[in-house]
Amino acid sequence: MEFKTESKPGGVATALSVVLRDPQAVQRCFMPAIKGGGLLVETPNILPMGTEVLLMITLPDSQPRAPVMGKVIWVTPLENREGRPSAIGVQFQNDRSGVLTRIQNALSGLPSHPDVILSF
Repeated sequence: MEFKTESKPGGVATALSVVLRDPQAVQRCFMPAIKGGGLLVETPNILPMGTEVLLMITLPDSQPRAPVMGKVIWVTPLENREGRPSAIGVQFQNDRSGVLTRIQNALSGLPSHPDVILSF
């Protein structure tokens, strides 16, 4: 997964560029239990809960990157007891580009792992 963060002055949403190169990367980052969908985005630049973000998501389906507005609903800080990478969980707020359907399509060919539960 690759990402870039670009803060915008004047209260405009922060832009995050997320590149998921293969279905396994999509599976690692997708947050299926989040209403409307969401992604866990590894980043050293932790944003506060409730921050609006514009995700520019590139998926492995060869389609153009998709813009999706979202809101930070989860934070894994830089220093955490589990030793996980710092990350933010972003819930999709306005998926006009159909990225949730594209994510689900990317995951459709992968085996599900019901015994694996991600803890955030």
